[in-house]
Amino acid sequence: MRDFIIIKDPEVAKLFADSNRRDILHNLRQREMTPYQLAKVLGKNVSSISHHLSALEKAGLVEQTRTSIRGNLVEKFYRAMADKFIISYTLSEGLVPGSEDIAHWSREVCKGAIKSLEAFSYDVPKEKEDRLQELIEKYSSHENIAFEEVISRQKMPIDVSRPSLRLLLSLLTNLRLSRNSDYANMLKEISAMISEGKEA
Repeated sequence: MRDFIIIKDPEVAKLFADSNRRDILHNLRQREMTPYQLAKVLGKNVSSISHHLSALEKAGLVEQTRTSIRGNLVEKFYRAMADKFIISYTLSEGLVPGSEDIAHWSREVCKGAIKSLEAFSYDVPKEKEDRLQELIEKYSSHENIAFEEVISRQKMPIDVSRPSLRLLLSLLTNLRLSRNSDYANMLKEISAMISEGKEA
């Protein structure tokens, strides 16, 4: 199993829109499983799981690892092809034909982040919301590009715990971003735009 796969095909990325497929991938990242085991864990019927597995296998997101034969019963085991799947920034920004839905979803994620600022005691003046939306989308783009550049440099398997890997990737991504003056200026503008309210 690879540590990362970057999804650059919009048709493959669209498979992640289905919660059943995301649940299947989540389980197959942990261990290999049969369609029957997945159906039992997810509370779905086997034919539905088999249909989703077929689409995921065709897209190169899962693979059949082995077959077990017990009497007349043939069980196929599957596992995910990577521990983490990353939707490429080229899709999240709608830069590839057919990725417009993904870009729209990305904008909605940024909008949701802005709406949630109040929960952390940050106030955004109404007249600045549109500009903040632009900046948050730009911020997300910079982060996605830097993260993708970092993981694209992986040369060998990583043998560390997930928390250690998360810390390492965050550090390397932030180091790359710290060299970008456009990113620094954008953060300053965001910081000047939102004001901290009283702490709870």
